[in-house]
Amino acid sequence: MNRFVPVILIISVILVFSCKHIEVRERVADIPRHEWSKKKPAVIELDVADSATYQLYLILRHTQQYRYNNLVASISIKDTSGHPLSTFRVNASLVTPSGKWGGSNIDDLYDHRIRLNIPLVLKKNRYRFTISQLMKDDPLLFMLNAGIGIEKTTENR
Repeated sequence: MNRFVPVILIISVILVFSCKHIEVRERVADIPRHEWSKKKPAVIELDVADSATYQLYLILRHTQQYRYNNLVASISIKDTSGHPLSTFRVNASLVTPSGKWGGSNIDDLYDHRIRLNIPLVLKKNRYRFTISQLMKDDPLLFMLNAGIGIEKTTENR
């Protein structure tokens, strides 16, 4: 038993020093009455503490009654002065290749954290993210929350 103590100690030290702290900032907006109107975009403000390149994530929560297997949305990003940084369109799949709801769920609520292939250079500042739904239904029913997550990319660590 005593001969395994150094091995366990070495493995523990390697695990502690090999773990990297990943800073993720997320915020979601509630969709009133779970009816997302095209006239009422979800607006998220996030503070960025370090100037770096960030990976963006679209965060969505819906019920099982949501009619579609995707969400088409427009996302715009502005700094605190109102200067636009970027605007882009997203067609986010909400199902797995087998056709089942993706993400995680509790009962009939489904949470999605969808990585957007849009790395973005952000400086220390506060940013406003505006998410507008572009689906054919207006309002879009059974969508509870929409939001944004940002994570420093590995080049910055």
